[in-house]
Amino acid sequence: MKKINRVLRLQQSRLIMFGLLFIFSIVLLMSCAKKKIEEEYLEAKKSIADSVYMKKGNSIVSLTFDTLRSSLLSAISTHGMDGAIAFCHEKAYPLTTTFDDSVVIRRTSLRIRNSNNNPDSLELLILKEMEELVQSAKMPAEKIVRHPATGEIHFFKPILLQAMCLNCHGAPGSQIQNATLVKIKQLYPEDQAVNFKEGDLRGVWHIVFNAEKNRHSH
Repeated sequence: MKKINRVLRLQQSRLIMFGLLFIFSIVLLMSCAKKKIEEEYLEAKKSIADSVYMKKGNSIVSLTFDTLRSSLLSAISTHGMDGAIAFCHEKAYPLTTTFDDSVVIRRTSLRIRNSNNNPDSLELLILKEMEELVQSAKMPAEKIVRHPATGEIHFFKPILLQAMCLNCHGAPGSQIQNATLVKIKQLYPEDQAVNFKEGDLRGVWHIVFNAEKNRHSH
């Protein structure tokens, strides 16, 4: 009888152990499934948010570029290329600094003209990536980079050199007239932004959104 009881207790213990293992396995599977669903949801949410910031970034770039372009053309028609260079020196940088208190606008390049536009480490990384795409005959696309720790979203859009820009960024002595070159050297002694060709990567637009401020503004 004692032997039978011992066997029954052993079987009962095994059943309890198997039952606990089964419950633990179910809980673990449910936890993994929940985590996967949450990750998929966050990924989908991030994708939607990226598209929103992509649209915002393109809109800001378009507005800022149109303002710069119309002002530049006005300066050229009134004062010639010297007027354009003077405009860029005095007005272009302030136009591309702050859009509002939660958005910062920058332009930068691997070969800068204005020292205020020196690329930081993130900008340098994006510029090199886009330069490789241009050199391999691939069109660089807009890019979103997130910084979860700071809550910032960074939008990058390539600037491809247009034909009219060769008057100030082309080959010195042929596309850039000597008088224009003298003015450039006078205002930008450390200028590197020459010898570009049409279609080259001139630089990038960099729009920085503060996610926290943008979230509270809607």
